[in-house]
Amino acid sequence: MTSQETQTEGARRRVTLPPSTPDKDTPSKKGSDEPNRISHTEFQKRVTSDRSDEAVFSCQFEVFGIVQGVSFRMYTLRRAQKLGVRGWCKNTNENTVKGEIQAHRNSFESMRLWLKHTGSPTSRIDKCIFSETTELAEFTFTNFTIVVD
Repeated sequence: MTSQETQTEGARRRVTLPPSTPDKDTPSKKGSDEPNRISHTEFQKRVTSDRSDEAVFSCQFEVFGIVQGVSFRMYTLRRAQKLGVRGWCKNTNENTVKGEIQAHRNSFESMRLWLKHTGSPTSRIDKCIFSETTELAEFTFTNFTIVVD
């Protein structure tokens, strides 16, 4: 059996593996099919800067359940940053979390689904209510923040 083949024990069949990738020391050919790799930060810049003609969607939300404390708000902040969502959230006196989100369509829908179904690992969301969605010409928030009373 060559180094390009392997044999499974149970079924006793041969599987041919694709050729291995060239060593890093091997110079790559110009015009190769390898994509140019960019950092996550550079990717985020390109994604957000190329979307100026897309509509911005906005809505307010209120989350009910075991969501008080720093954990839910911090997870919401991290998810919003990851998706490029802007807005705010805060704890209320009624033991809920209220906030507002603004984003382009795909990020907006992803954040709504996350708020409705996921939340933080230490929270239990009973329900999440959203206000009507409005379409804006541009963002009114520069980022996502946690409001502390």
